[in-house]
Amino acid sequence: MNNGSDPIFYLRYNNLAVFSKIYKMLNFRPHNRQDITFRVQWLNNPEVIRYALDDIEHRTTEEEQTQWFDEYEKKHSLGEKTFFTIFDEGTPVGFMGLSNIDQVNKIAEVFILIGEDSYRGRGIGRESMNYLTSFAFETLGLDSLHLEVNNLNLSAINLYKKLGFEEIGKNEKETEMILLSSLNNKR
Repeated sequence: MNNGSDPIFYLRYNNLAVFSKIYKMLNFRPHNRQDITFRVQWLNNPEVIRYALDDIEHRTTEEEQTQWFDEYEKKHSLGEKTFFTIFDEGTPVGFMGLSNIDQVNKIAEVFILIGEDSYRGRGIGRESMNYLTSFAFETLGLDSLHLEVNNLNLSAINLYKKLGFEEIGKNEKETEMILLSSLNNKR
């Protein structure tokens, strides 16, 4: 039983009990409709979108993000996507997730976005990615995670390398990386 001193709380994920560790004062909860406002704010933040791989001139709207969330809920219910909102001491600061989850091939795409400028460079990305990779490998049983990152986003590339991601491809715009589960050898 948690007496309040244990930094673990439990969530439900597709009828599975999932633990969420609180790193430092961080916690993570499943993405929900309340996050649409934050998505609009963060996805329109020039500091965030300057490293986007899509159209950096595009500005999103609440209507567009509501439509996006409708599609997300469908894919989430099928087990194809799962996103988390990142909180630091109760303040929402970003989101992260797994897309194109393929349980047959045990693979997914991973991403993270720290939307609040003053929260970058404080280790939140690293701790959040540690949580997300643990969730992917230990809870979902995946074997590998893929990502694409803008070549100009050197801090993200360095973070991913420190977390064990390896470069598997590169073009003039982006670098593709992979992280293999250390559990692969134990299965």
